[in-house]
Amino acid sequence: MKNTSNKGLFTAFQLGDPDKSPFDIRQYWTPERKKAAVPARMFRTGVGFPEIGPIPSPEDANAAPTTDPKQADLSRMPFITGGKLFFTLDNVDYVGSGNVFMRNNLLLTAAHCIQDDITGHLAENFVFERCYTGELSTEDFTFKTVALKENWYNEKDNKWDYAIAVLNQNSTVAAPLKYSTQNALGKQVTAMGYPVNYFDGAQMMFINGMVTERVDNWTIVGGKLSNGASGGAWVLEDGETAIGLNSYGTKTAKGGVYMGSPKFDAEFDKLYQYVLTLL
Repeated sequence: MKNTSNKGLFTAFQLGDPDKSPFDIRQYWTPERKKAAVPARMFRTGVGFPEIGPIPSPEDANAAPTTDPKQADLSRMPFITGGKLFFTLDNVDYVGSGNVFMRNNLLLTAAHCIQDDITGHLAENFVFERCYTGELSTEDFTFKTVALKENWYNEKDNKWDYAIAVLNQNSTVAAPLKYSTQNALGKQVTAMGYPVNYFDGAQMMFINGMVTERVDNWTIVGGKLSNGASGGAWVLEDGETAIGLNSYGTKTAKGGVYMGSPKFDAEFDKLYQYVLTLL
């Protein structure tokens, strides 16, 4: 593994172990390991992940009804771009979510599925299984390179909770997700992923919701995608344009919930442009 950076703005980890080939990584992920893997946590407390606080308009999330996810049709956009992400961090096996993005060999996911924001430790044994359903998937990929903003570790703030991976092979998905840096406030979006609270994380689920705002994040009031959905994209009604991803979920003092995403803005665009230099 080689670490490179660009003027202190980005961290790129070029993955490669002479003693561990892509075949070895796939062999590592036995059905038993996949089943036992721990869902990456969305609902957490700590720096950047407050338990309670000011609730975004238009209504108080303490009283807002929750939105139950539905099972995704993996033959349709945007779900056909999505899949389940397996990785190991500090000798613990985890699962998250991600989407094929912009090019057939790029993957969008959450930074906390790549690097621990507290210790700075990097995950390993990455395998992305597109359209995962239980033990089956349409195709699977290992990682060549992963890139994220150095602010993720330096500031420990979920506004930087996004990452882009370069895959070792090209996906066959016909139309990878695009992204937009437009103001998404008030837009309807579809948020997707593999939450452990439905089908034990074996099926892709989604919710539809309206984008609200809280400080530096986009939010969906009442969203119930839980742990394991980390990294799944938030997609506009066109079914092809991402404006965010599942980063965290917060429970309020009275039992309400809302989900949060970093904003895809000029800083996100800088990361994407940097990743293009790694191809």
